[in-house]
This record gives sequence, C-alpha cells and structure tokens, in this order.
Amino acid sequence: MSYNAGALVGRTVSKYEIVSVVGGGGMGTVYRARQVGVQRDVAVKVLNIELSDTEQFVTRFQREAENIAALEHPHIIPVIDFGREGDYVFLVMALKTGGNLSQIIRGTETPLSDVQRYIEQIASALDYAHLRGIIHRDLKPANILLDEDGNTFLTDFGIARRLGETKLTAPGTVVGSPTYMAPEAWRGEDPSAETDVYSLGIILFQLLTGKAPFEETKTARLMNMHLFDQPPLLRGLRPDLGEHFEMIMNLSLAKDRAQRFHTAGEMAKAVRTAVSAHKAPAPSAMPADSDKTMILQRTEPKPPVGRDQRVQEALQADALRVPMPSRPEIPAAPRGTGRSQPTPLGRAEPELAAAPRDNTRLLVIGMGVIILILLVAIIVLLLSR
Repeated sequence: MSYNAGALVGRTVSKYEIVSVVGGGGMGTVYRARQVGVQRDVAVKVLNIELSDTEQFVTRFQREAENIAALEHPHIIPVIDFGREGDYVFLVMALKTGGNLSQIIRGTETPLSDVQRYIEQIASALDYAHLRGIIHRDLKPANILLDEDGNTFLTDFGIARRLGETKLTAPGTVVGSPTYMAPEAWRGEDPSAETDVYSLGIILFQLLTGKAPFEETKTARLMNMHLFDQPPLLRGLRPDLGEHFEMIMNLSLAKDRAQRFHTAGEMAKAVRTAVSAHKAPAPSAMPADSDKTMILQRTEPKPPVGRDQRVQEALQADALRVPMPSRPEIPAAPRGTGRSQPTPLGRAEPELAAAPRDNTRLLVIGMGVIILILLVAIIVLLLSR
C-alpha cells in the first residue's frame, strides 16, 4: 500500500468520491468509493502515485484494465471504468463486501463443501480466461474476493499475460507472489494454463490444511522449495482425507507442468469426485476372525502410471473409494466325490461342526478308560481273597 494511501479519502477522483481504503499491493491501492450520479458503491484501484510517471507501470495498469474488460464471467470482477485525472491513474471495478479468501483460511481447515464450491468457481473463471489466452500469473487467496453469500470472484490481473504478447518484465526478473509461484515462473519461463493450476493447487492445500505446503521467510529458500522439494504428505496433516486428495495434490503441484492437470476444470472435477467419495459411507468393518493367520496369493506391484491415467483415476469415483476386504479363497472339494460344490459359506460348515464331534469322541474315550480301571480294581479285589 502506498505511504499516502489515506490522502485520497474524502476527495473526488473523476466522478468517484473516495470513501475508505479497502486494501492495496505493490502497484496500487484499492478504495471504496461512491459513483456520483448513480449513487452506487464501487471499488477504485489507483496506481501508486510514485509509479504513475513510469511508462512501464502505466502500461501494465492499462493492460490490466483491458484484460479484465475482455472477460465477462460470473466469477471475474468486471471493469466499470478506466481513466486518468492529474497524477492519478485509476481502474473502477464492481465492489464485493465479503472480504477475500485469505481471511477464510487463516490457519484453519475449511469445510469440504466450501472447498469444493470455491475451487469449482475459481477454476471456471480460470478456464474462461485461459481459453481467451489470458494467464493470471498472480493467483492467491488475497486476489480472490467474496460476496456476502460466500461466492468467489477472481480479481487483480495486474501481471496477467496474454499468450504471445510482448513482455513488460525486464530480462532476469520474475514476477508473482513467492508462496504461489510455479517452478517455471521462478525460472522465468513463459506462463501457461498449468502455471495457474499450480497456484490453485497451493490454494487447495491451504483450504484443506490451513497452511501452505511451502513456508519460508527467505525468498531464495522458498524458490528452492518450489523448484526441488516435494510438498508434505497431505495425509500427515489430514489423515481423514485419504489417498484421493493426495492424488489431486500430486497432479496439481508436479514440478514438471506437463505432469499436472492441463486445465483448472480437470482439477475441479477431481475435487468434486473426491469430496463425494469422502461423504460416502465407510466400508464395513472386517469380520471378527480377521486377526487369524491366512495364506494369501502374492501379487506383483504395479508399475508407475502416467499423468493421463492418474488424471482419469482422480476423476473416477470408483478409483477413489477404499476397496472392501475380500475373503481368502478356500480350495474346492475334490471332484468325483458325488457331492455338489459348496458355496464359500457352506465350506465353513463342516469345520464348524468338527469341534462338537471331537468333544464327543474325547468324552467316550474318557468313560471307557474309567470303566476299564474299575474292572481291573474288581479283579484285583477278588484275587486278593
């Protein structure tokens, strides 16, 4: 936020009466304002005055207005006006009063139903922009606004790039918010849809756990973490989520963009499927005799699967459900005995009946031994007379 950000409060810029400061960043300050004439509240983003004389930043600011103006989507903040008055270059947008997504996260786990809604809405906005050749490049919770009903709206296209347009960033420099920057962004490579997907994956991790996968105060260390370190296992922080969410995180945060979800919509579908699977009834408990030693058929480990197969598995509900434990196969009775093949349950019946028969046999033997002892005693007694 500019040092003199509050100086505009109470003043009028063009036809907008500045009411209060809403927030700000490196390029500009956002104000709540009243549009004179129609008497509606709007958000006015004013380029920091120390940058208004720099052609590069004015051009970037104007590009942001043009980029947003080209996007008409229910989850992208629309542009109302753009202009310049004196030293002030400003952009006017619709005002949302529900705060932003960073205020929702704040170190807590977000309910899965809300996570699904947020990701689906943001992904829809991103796919719409990507299809029109616009990459956001600065996707983060602070740039996702909410209305009073909890719906999300994508904003701040200040460093967005149209695919193929001229770079405004000087060679050897990178732009973005370090916590959310994809590996290719750190390397200064051209952005793609997968670059925004990576940032959306970071946001998903935060929504699920309340923290970012990579947290470091030193920028150089944070860069190395994004480039080389694997994110922490999600099940270590949320063991209740299981492997299906872990699969989504692996696909979203892959170091190689070719191994990620290719669209934000792919990721949103996988999240919807994972949430549905999480809500499904848990498998029934193992039977009481599950602690018995069993001989099972050994299976060979499956080879690693490629990105496309992993995406398909993430999108299929059956692949996300925990399989029911199966009973070990009991060998069938030998053929030629004249008996019908028993069912698995029927095979167990002779084994269950065997125990009573064994007990009866022992009882008979015991009584025979007692009788024999009595007879011997009687004979000895008679002979002794």
